[in-house]
Order: sequence, then structure tokens, then C-alpha cells
Amino acid sequence: RYFNDIVGKYENRFSKDRLGFTIMFGASQEKYVENNFKAKKYDLIDMGLGVIDGATGESETSGNLSEWVMRSYFSRINLDWQNKYLLELNLRVDNSSRFLPDNRTGYFPSASFAWRLDQENFMKGLVDKGLSNLKLRLSYGSLGNNSVGNYDALSTYKSDMYTLNNSLVLGMIPSVLANANLSWESTYISNIGLDFGFLNNRLSGTLEFFNKKTKDILINLPAPDVHGLTSIPKQNSATVVNKGFELSLGWNDKVGELSYGINGNLTFVKNKIEKYKGLDKGGIDYNGATILWEGHPINCLYLLRCDRIIQTDEDLALVQSIIDNAPLVNGKKVDPFAAFGTPQKGDLLYKDLNGDGIINLEDREVVSDGANPKFQFGLNLNASYKGFDLSVLLQGQAGAQAYWENSLSNSSSAGLGRQLNKNVVEGRWYEGRTDAVYPRLLSSDIKINTQMSDFYLVDLS
Repeated sequence: RYFNDIVGKYENRFSKDRLGFTIMFGASQEKYVENNFKAKKYDLIDMGLGVIDGATGESETSGNLSEWVMRSYFSRINLDWQNKYLLELNLRVDNSSRFLPDNRTGYFPSASFAWRLDQENFMKGLVDKGLSNLKLRLSYGSLGNNSVGNYDALSTYKSDMYTLNNSLVLGMIPSVLANANLSWESTYISNIGLDFGFLNNRLSGTLEFFNKKTKDILINLPAPDVHGLTSIPKQNSATVVNKGFELSLGWNDKVGELSYGINGNLTFVKNKIEKYKGLDKGGIDYNGATILWEGHPINCLYLLRCDRIIQTDEDLALVQSIIDNAPLVNGKKVDPFAAFGTPQKGDLLYKDLNGDGIINLEDREVVSDGANPKFQFGLNLNASYKGFDLSVLLQGQAGAQAYWENSLSNSSSAGLGRQLNKNVVEGRWYEGRTDAVYPRLLSSDIKINTQMSDFYLVDLS
């Protein structure tokens, strides 16, 4: 790795010390070079020999070289008028060798403005009543990301064997197709915040709203079969938005030699994939119970909906009515429970969410935003007295859920050598019971009650 940096800075005050001016500019370059060489030879004559010529068998050699460079220029200007109006302007220009010349350069500006309202004459009345600090902050900025392979913008080749005149011949085949349009992934962040303090800042806090939008996210898109085994490079094709607010509030004071503080914070975040692989189900990326799907939160839970545990004759009659009203295909009635098996007493009954009269995986829907909490909060308590100090930190979250079906905790699947949770055994359905909270015990190879459904949805708060 090679790093080079140069930074210059100038600052001064003008107009009778009322105008502050600071300018910073610089440049940096990072270069990463990885050179690998490997040689080996089989049938070592003696274990004490540590050289290639100490072996008599076949030999193999391989080697490769990989490198990439980032060259950046950056500048910042700070202006303040009477320490009351504060302005900061930034510009970063990045050049990455991972992109072709036409897309190599990324421009990432940012700006922020702060207004110290408590310094204004029209706020003097509130200052006299205990206002210590009141600052309004506005900011907008962008950042870049070039996390792709060093040569994803180029077509690369690898050696392979092919047949010519009934003989094997060594040749070259394309391993990865080029994406000449590959470019920077960009993140745009806008903030509006308010800092406040009262009673000599014994009571202080911050309220901030933010909107973070990441565009041109680099992802792998589906490739037509015509490409064969050739890999497709990442493309700038996704957009994700995170919105929310942060609130902090604290009281810090001193009584005699005792200093103490009570500080709390609350954060709310909501994310959404605004652009991915399409709004229809063909654009879903599956990862067990979680998915990536345009129009929904990242890693949301995509599950069946559980209607009930079948426990009574009335429940069985509902199952029979679903069978009786099943759709016809080529004049023959379809088995509506063919996907998972016909439920009996003690089994889970899943909902037919798409209304086609058949219960299968097509009835899954987004049931939760997933394991990412909507709310995070904390409370910090601290005190000090004559050199002794004590602090307590409490943290929590809310609005997070996960799919969790586990044979040792909440599953009624039984089998040789398997242990069952006491709560499952005591809460399971058995003949004559109508208040069961778990399905009947079944062999682990029968999956009707262990489908991914909201029956196994747990709260992570």
C-alpha cells in the first residue's frame, strides 16, 4: 500500500474581527498493489529439503497481479459573521482506476449552515428568562463509493481447453463481460437540526431530522442464459432511502461537591428500497425468510400467514370447505393443500392470501420490516463525588422482529435423538384439547407445521 497526502490551510478574520474566514485544500493518493506467485512440485525426496529441486514429481506454478489507485482532491471553506452565522462549503473530487476514463471522476459537494438564534437581539427576552443556547442547523452533502472489483469495467479472460482436430488445445475464453458504464455509487444526506440549552445549559438537547438517499447502488442483475457461464459485472441499478429523526435531552448539574447528569436519546429510522429489480415478484431476492424487494424495507420478512391451529370439528369443517371449493383445472378439482399436505387436527392452517383457492408459497407476503429496529433509545446516568464516580448506561430498541423456528425452543418437530422444549410439550395440541398454543408433535420429516410463517415471528424489542 502506498499513501500520499498534502494539505494546506489558511485562516484569518476581517472587517474588525466580525468576519471569520478559513480555507483548506489538499490532495491524496492511495495505491494498492497485490502480487502473488506460487510454485509447487510433488514427490519430495526428503522432508528436510525445502527447495523446489528437492522434489522429482510434477510441478505447478501460478501468479497474478492486481492493483488499483484512488486520487482525490478536496477543499473546504468556512465563513462566520460575528460567530452568529456559520457557513461551510466542501468539495471532494475522487478518481478511481476501477472505472473507465469517462466515468472515473466523481464530484461530491456538501454544505452546511448554522444560525445562532440566541445571539440575535430579538431573542434577548428569552435569554433573560433562561435560554442559554439555540442554534438552527441545515446541511446537505454527498459521498461516493467505488466498492467493486478492480477490473469489473473491463472484459477479462481466462485460459481453458477446447477441442481442435481431435486434440485438446489451450485457448482463452471470456470470464467476465465488461460494464463500460460502471460508475460511482452516491449517497446524498440532508439534515435539519436544532440545538437548545436552558438554565446555563444545565438542560440541553438536540432534535435532528435526516434523509439519506443512496443512488446507483452497485448490484448484480439477472443475466440472460445466452451469456452461458460468463459472469455479469455489477451495475449501478439500486436506490435506498433512510429517513428518520434523532432526539437527545439531558440535565447536568452540580450540588455542592456532587455532580450528576441524566441524559437520554431516541432515534427513529425507516428505510425503503426505492429501486431494485422491479415491483413484481420476479424482482425478489430471497434469503431464507428475508427478501430484498423494490418498494419494501431491506431484509423484510416474507412469510405465510397462519390462520389458526386446527383444534375442533368446526376447524376441520373449514378445511373441508376449502377442499370442496377448490378450483378446477382441465375439469378436475385441484388439491388445495398439495404444497404442504392436508392439515388435520393439531396442524397449522395457513391463509389463502391471493384468493386462488390454493394454499402454497404464492400466499406469502411481507409481514414485518425485519430485524432492523425502527426505534433505538438509551439512558445514561452519571454522578461523581470527591473523586468517586458512577455511571449507568441503559439501551433498548423497538419495532424489530425476526423469523425464528428452532427445534430446541419452539418447534413441535420430534425425532430420534431430538430434545423438545418443555413449553412446547405442555402447550402442544392433543386429542380433546381446544386451547393449544403449539401444533401437535410430528416427525421432523413432516413439514406442514414448520413452513416459514408468522407463527414463528418473534419480537426482538
